[in-house]
Amino acid sequence: MAQLPGYLEAFQEQFASRFEYLPHSDPKQSGIRLEDHQQEAMKELYEGLLLNRERMCAVASCGSGKTLVEIAAVSASQAAKDQLGINSDRKDLVITEGRTVVSGIRKQFESLGIETGIWSGNRREFEPPIIVAGIHALQMAHSRRELHKYLPSQAIDLCVVDEVDRFLTSLRSKIIDALNPRITAGFTATKEWPDGRHISDRYGPVVHELPLLEAMKQRINVVPELFIYESQIRESDLKIRKGDYDPKILQAAWRHAELHRAVPDVYGHLLPENIRKNCPTLVYVPSKDMVAATTASFQGRFPELTIVGLTGEDYSHEVETALDGFRDGEVQVIVLCEMGGRGMNLENAKLLIDAYPTKSLNKLEQRHGRILRKIRPGSSLWKRGWKKNDAVIVQIVPKSNKFRPALFTDIIGGWQELQRLRGEREGETNGGSPEGDLVAQIRAHIEAKNPPLQLTLIRRINLLEQIRRERPQFDEKGFFRIPRRYVRRDDIEPEQQ
Repeated sequence: MAQLPGYLEAFQEQFASRFEYLPHSDPKQSGIRLEDHQQEAMKELYEGLLLNRERMCAVASCGSGKTLVEIAAVSASQAAKDQLGINSDRKDLVITEGRTVVSGIRKQFESLGIETGIWSGNRREFEPPIIVAGIHALQMAHSRRELHKYLPSQAIDLCVVDEVDRFLTSLRSKIIDALNPRITAGFTATKEWPDGRHISDRYGPVVHELPLLEAMKQRINVVPELFIYESQIRESDLKIRKGDYDPKILQAAWRHAELHRAVPDVYGHLLPENIRKNCPTLVYVPSKDMVAATTASFQGRFPELTIVGLTGEDYSHEVETALDGFRDGEVQVIVLCEMGGRGMNLENAKLLIDAYPTKSLNKLEQRHGRILRKIRPGSSLWKRGWKKNDAVIVQIVPKSNKFRPALFTDIIGGWQELQRLRGEREGETNGGSPEGDLVAQIRAHIEAKNPPLQLTLIRRINLLEQIRRERPQFDEKGFFRIPRRYVRRDDIEPEQQ
């Protein structure tokens, strides 16, 4: 690899100058002050630079502000090259997955007055010294042997790999190798695949780590309230393929259970009518077809609300219009499938209805992380009047006996841990919920129903109120089993009775 005289030393110096504050490109404009956990990530990455590491990774919870650290690193590299006068034909590269994420990262650069180029879909803008690229565009160029036509080998000094766990496949790793960057820094919330592959196998040691549980303890992430609904589909009837539910079988089962009609029932059951327009909601379903069906059912049930469905195959302007509407409060509900959701930056989302059961904790953490983001004081959302003290996660799961899909509590160490965190959070408000608190209003809404609403297809299991009274039961493989006495008699099949 070609060495740039003085680059590493200048990069280290500029990197250290951004430990606490990320400046705007215009000195007259205000930059962003990094939070304590972001400063810690910067310092630990800096230590890696001092050890001359060419590859290293930082792992931090969803919604903890990793992108700002990425931008700080790229900004430092640019400043170093400007200082040395070598920035004319050299590039810094940010690679991620998905057009929505590419657009979101570019917007965050632009908020600091930093110009970026783009390589995503049919868009190619290579003039700026910073390029934000989607991996699918690079894969296409690599297959045509045109990768170095657009990004010459050894022309890249810093390569930031966003969601680096998505780059553990052989093809994607080879593309990063072919680019031959001077320094590679990977960022993600997920460090390991279920099959044992680890980001450090290809992208260097993990020099910084902030697990979700620790982020919740430090109040970096919101501590959510959790509700569980059980469908009439048996978990034993779902086929397992590659360690997770077969998506085709799951979609067919969910269609048979008319999930697209049940999800609006859950939404109406939880949210009082007077707060629905002020409770931005994300809904996850198993497939693109289910996105369309659920969106239509939602709109028919709640014509006063604006509902948008995104599948991951939408045009960029459609996605941006939907996301901007969500941030402005003009769109109340976005329905998504897995392709449409990862990397979405919607800090004002307060309610997540997860109707896409999985056995993968990695998928679950990425999905639920969308709702756990806090609204940064001084951010554009803050200035628009958004505040966020709480969040609610709702999971709709198959009817389970011995085994069940993954739940949010599996990520953080169990129901008792979630209850302890919730207790601490409510204790910070002197033993009660503040006025206008989302969770308090939902609890009051449910308790006011006498008798409780009986959903035709989805029934609520009040785990938070009942199972907290005794230790949960686990089988030999660590799966949680719902005690029989907590399942209503009308939920038990005749042969079981």
